[in-house]
Amino acid sequence: MNPSKRFRGFTLIEVVVALAIVALGMFAVFKAIGDTTSNIGYLRDRSMAAWIADNRITEIRLSGEFPSVDKTEADVDFAGRRWHWVATVSQTPVEGLRRIDMKVRREGDAEDSALASLAGFVGATATATGPSPTPWNSGALEQNPGDEEEQ
Repeated sequence: MNPSKRFRGFTLIEVVVALAIVALGMFAVFKAIGDTTSNIGYLRDRSMAAWIADNRITEIRLSGEFPSVDKTEADVDFAGRRWHWVATVSQTPVEGLRRIDMKVRREGDAEDSALASLAGFVGATATATGPSPTPWNSGALEQNPGDEEEQ
């Protein structure tokens, strides 16, 4: 075989550069996978916190009692974790209507942090001795006794 026509392979420098490029690419892929996993966990926790806030506002609405203006907080176990919620009930400019601001965080998170913040409203039940104050909810319109036409 002619020495001038020998086959040449890759030099050590070329192999090291190729391995460095592959290593950087792999690092970028693993970082993207790690970030995605972290984001999935965060979004899962935010969804759970939103469900807790919604459930708590619904419990207040369904209790049948008009909530007093104050701040309450408690812990709850949900989806295998411990959560902390804070409900702040405030008076609105509309008489008989209260606003409920609910904040939920994981137990152990900073007190000023919240994974979910949700606002809801609850109204006092109107009691009337005449026609229904909301006839569109009753299925049929009621007539006042004095409104009957004489024939």
